[in-house]
Amino acid sequence: MEDDAGIPAPVGATGDRAMPFWSRESRALGVIATAPAYAGFRPRQISRADFESRWLPGLAKDGLLIGVNWAGERATGYELSVDDFLARLHA
Repeated sequence: MEDDAGIPAPVGATGDRAMPFWSRESRALGVIATAPAYAGFRPRQISRADFESRWLPGLAKDGLLIGVNWAGERATGYELSVDDFLARLHA
């Protein structure tokens, strides 16, 4: 998800920044439709290969968490470190 200013990385419930990602475009569109903070955003598709080879290392380097399939009016959900995310992805 992005807008003209870029990709969001809001401060999450833990006080850390998290960049949100969704497993399906329909999930991202649902947040855009229901969460006022994301009203001006649009989905951005990333291939799994690019996500794993470029995005995950970049997120780890920048100290960002991964927001997984956030939903609802407040766009809330799970926030995982890159290591925790990879462990679950490959489990």
